[in-house]
Amino acid sequence: MTQQIVLTTKQLVGLTAVMLMAFAASLGMAFNLDAIAISFATSNTTAGLITSAEMATIALASLTFARLAGRLDQYKVYVTGLAVIVIANIGSILAQDIPMLGVSRLIGGFAVGAVTATVMGTAGRSRDAAMTFGLIIGGVGVMAIVIAFILPRALPLYQVLPGAFAWAQVDGLYIVYVALALAGLFFIRWTPRDFDPDAGSRTRKVAAPRSGWLALLGLGIMFYGHGLLGVFLVKVGRDMGLAPEVMGYVFMGAGVCGIFFPMAAGFIGTHLPSTLPIIALVMAIMATAVVVATTDAHMVFFLIAPVFASLPSAVIPIFLGAMSRVDPSGGLTAAHQAFLLIGVAVAPLVGGVLSDFGGYIVNGFAVGVFVLLGLAVALPGLMNADRLRLAKV
Repeated sequence: MTQQIVLTTKQLVGLTAVMLMAFAASLGMAFNLDAIAISFATSNTTAGLITSAEMATIALASLTFARLAGRLDQYKVYVTGLAVIVIANIGSILAQDIPMLGVSRLIGGFAVGAVTATVMGTAGRSRDAAMTFGLIIGGVGVMAIVIAFILPRALPLYQVLPGAFAWAQVDGLYIVYVALALAGLFFIRWTPRDFDPDAGSRTRKVAAPRSGWLALLGLGIMFYGHGLLGVFLVKVGRDMGLAPEVMGYVFMGAGVCGIFFPMAAGFIGTHLPSTLPIIALVMAIMATAVVVATTDAHMVFFLIAPVFASLPSAVIPIFLGAMSRVDPSGGLTAAHQAFLLIGVAVAPLVGGVLSDFGGYIVNGFAVGVFVLLGLAVALPGLMNADRLRLAKV
């Protein structure tokens, strides 16, 4: 039987802060993609390939470290991971071509996956896991506001940075990510530490039910579908004639939604079955995707894009609360990011091709197709979690 962790407020803050500081570059992915395309004078497809490779590496590391949930010293993972993230972001600043940038992003991505999988595995072993995930993802909303405010103002840094180095727009973004990863080191001492070096020899790891892994696959498909348009929101807004600062406010709005949506979802996931709320959220994602992809009205985009961008943050707490019932060891919750990011990793590349050849309207309708497919795949696992909930009651 897996021992549940009772998190103090300080531990929850530390856990959330470490994850956010490690994951900052991924939260700014839409800005990164746009800045890479401009800085290296390349296409959406090539910039999407870089971001896809980075997300795929995060997914690989997440899956690797999910299998070690509860069997590694969390502190060592956090210190090593954040240090590698700092080095990788410095390498991205120094990169002078796409291959060099790609290598740096792959190294950093693996470290990000290690840190975030360890955080999520710990959260999955907590009491009232759905609420814990709601608060953590709510913290992601706070960070999204910070990122959306800072990144547009970091883009022009290349114009004032000293020296003969060939600075570019994207370098300002990676300077921000270096600073945030360094700040994350401070919060490690606040995080919970339930590592037991003898646990592996005393207990046998119980395999999670197949329905849980199938549900994670469905979650990955849903996020792949959302990412086909979501990762290009900055490009959509810029192509409509909106300034980077305005897009920053759009993402700040998404951050505000991203605070309240997951907290509300965490409450729902703690008190209600998971299947119906997730079906409702999928329908909302489909509707807002069509509006964002087809509108040419600035105000409509300004109001709906933040909602579309942040709706997946409401899916995660309910979904992971369900998975923590299916697998109390935290293995499924730690692994969720791998499945999620496998889908997200492919989305920038495929979405770039769709937008280059068919316009963003194609991306919008593709969102609907894949989130519905993902829901269909995930339903057996969600319903199994609901049956376990009823049996426990």
